[in-house]
This record gives sequence, C-alpha cells and structure tokens, in this order.
Amino acid sequence: MKRRIVRLWPVLLAGWLLAHPNPTSAREPAPEESRLRAHVATLASREFLGRNGAGGNKAANYLADHFRRLRLEPLFEGSYFQSIPGKDGGPPAGRNVGAVLRGSDPKLRDEWVIVSAHFDHLGMRGDVIYPGADDNASGVAMMLEVARAFAEGKERPKRSLMFVGFDLEELGLFGSRYFVEHPPVPLPRVALFVTADMIGRSLAGVCDPYVFVMGTENAPATRPWIEEASQGSPVTVGVLGSDILLLDRSDYGPFRARKVPYLFFSTGESPVYHTPRDVPETLNYPKLEAVSRLILGVVRRSTEADQAPRWAPSTTESMAEAVTIRDVLRILLKNRDALKIGGVQNVLMNNALRTLDSIVERGTITPEERTSVIRVARVVLFSVL
Repeated sequence: MKRRIVRLWPVLLAGWLLAHPNPTSAREPAPEESRLRAHVATLASREFLGRNGAGGNKAANYLADHFRRLRLEPLFEGSYFQSIPGKDGGPPAGRNVGAVLRGSDPKLRDEWVIVSAHFDHLGMRGDVIYPGADDNASGVAMMLEVARAFAEGKERPKRSLMFVGFDLEELGLFGSRYFVEHPPVPLPRVALFVTADMIGRSLAGVCDPYVFVMGTENAPATRPWIEEASQGSPVTVGVLGSDILLLDRSDYGPFRARKVPYLFFSTGESPVYHTPRDVPETLNYPKLEAVSRLILGVVRRSTEADQAPRWAPSTTESMAEAVTIRDVLRILLKNRDALKIGGVQNVLMNNALRTLDSIVERGTITPEERTSVIRVARVVLFSVL
C-alpha cells in the first residue's frame, strides 16, 4: 500500500494544484507546468549532448534567446554572455549567461536580487549521454519561468533582478567562482542570491513532499518570506543548515564564501543522480511547478521588502531544522529495505531519532546536540543515499 501511495503522489499533487490554484497566479504570471516541462524536455534532449562542450554552447544560446524574447537587458556590458577563460590563454572554458530587469524604486533599484541555476551537466561518456533532466534542467526551467513571471508582470519589482545561468558547475563551481571574481555589479549591492539545483524529484526517491532550503542560518530575515510563500503550497519546506554538507555542493558556495546572503533550494539527490537515467519523462512536474512558484514567492518578497537581508553569524540551532531532520529520518527508516539501510546505519538513525524526539518535545536544541545530530545526518547522506 505504501508503494502505491508513493507512486500516486504526483497524481495527488496535480489534483491538489488544480483544486487550489496559486493565489498569485490570479493576479500575476507564475511558473506553469507545461512551460517547465518544455524547457526540461529541450535541455535534456539528445540534441543538447548532456550540455557539455557543443551542447553547453547550445544551452547557453537557448538561455540567451529566451532572455531576448522576454526583452530583458543583457547583464554583461551589452552582452548576455560572460566568457570564462580557458587555461593558459586557450579557448574559453565556458560561458555564463545573464540578463537584467531594472527595479522601479529610486531608493532600492541599485540593490540586486540574483535568481540562478547552473545549466551544464556531465555531457557524454563514450556513446552514452547523461541528459541531466533534474541536474539541472529543472533548475534552469524554474529560473526561466521566474524570469518570465517578472518580465510579463503588471508592475516592475522595486529592487533590480539578475537572472543568471552558470556554466561549469560540475567542474568545481568554476562558472559561479568566476562570476563572483568578476561581478557585473559590486557584490555588496547583492541583497540576496537564490539558486536551485535538482528540484524535480525527491531525496532518495522517497521524500516526496519535501523541498529543502539552506542559507537561512546566515540570512534569518528570509525565514518569514519562506513561511509566507509556502502558505497553501502542496510541498513541504524543510529548513537545513548549509553545514550539513561538508563541501559546498552548488553555486551558492562562492557567494557564501563572500558573505552574500543566499538561499539554496533542492529536493535532494535521487537514485538516478549523475546517471544516464536522469531523463525528462521521470520528473515530477506538478512538484516542479509547486517549487518554482514557491521560489517566485520568496524572490518577489525579497524585491519588495523595505530592508534587504543582512548577513548574520551562523544561527544553526534551529528547531525547524531539527524537525526536518527528524521527519526525514522517519521516512528513510520506513523505507529501510528498499534503501538497503544496514545495521550500523539503522542503529545510528534510531538513536538520532530518539534524541530529536526529545529535542522537539522540549522545544530547544543545544549546539552540542546539533553537532551530534548533524554527524548522523552526514553519515546518512554519504553512506545510505
């Protein structure tokens, strides 16, 4: 029965979306499933060669063409492209792609909100193509739909917006690293950096309702925006501290290193992560639409707020995070057989669950308790998933 419910979840979500249309969509344009599906199908098609090499160039042109159609200004001194130098003066290693929507408020338009996603993937291994439908055509589709929602909106946002597609994320975040080293505006003017990587499936293939967000520990002012934007959404937002990952796993990393407030959205690694089976027909498109609308809501609030979020020292002792980890561990343990969770991991996870149940009941968490819980979460991430 449980597996039938998991398989039916996309159908149930689609029905929910039809019965509960996003209130924003009645007033302003919003991401649409059909458009998201079309972007993913194109970017993950054989023609784009896994978006590496010639396929990467084709993907960069695809983004620039859509920015032109939306009549967005080029971001890089009259060009949509930021060339990333190759080694020793050789050919360019890749290209970032960016566009601008100028803000309307004379006092706030010199502050910037960046909406981004990386468009590159693994390319081909021999004759085998790695399509990268979720990684990260899903994130690019979101970015293009959020750009469309703002470009076609009745009113311009108060703060200015950049929409940026990063290249070479799969090669050590090289595209976003180059961007922050050669920014089109001074980084202190960036009020918020938002990126998404893999938002069309679910963690381990079983955490269906969840989308995870990292970065609120350094930008606590964004928490009310996330809560407000998630009201009425069929997806569950799981708040996590970025330090749950030992290494920066996506393009938020270079911005985090420079203390630019950021939010990173992801539904997590699925069983087809970095395999040729990451194909368009297996994505959960109603969920992708719901996550994209959630991100639009957060971005909209960030452009309109009187005060931009400020970088804060890490505030990771969060009850929201404790609840997220507890509930995810429960889901994983319910699927222990399918996930092949071994005896040692089972004991660690159950011990952590008992600790988390006590923490949630008490309503507080100490730094020492969080350190212990994060250790277990990392073991799960790197040995179970």
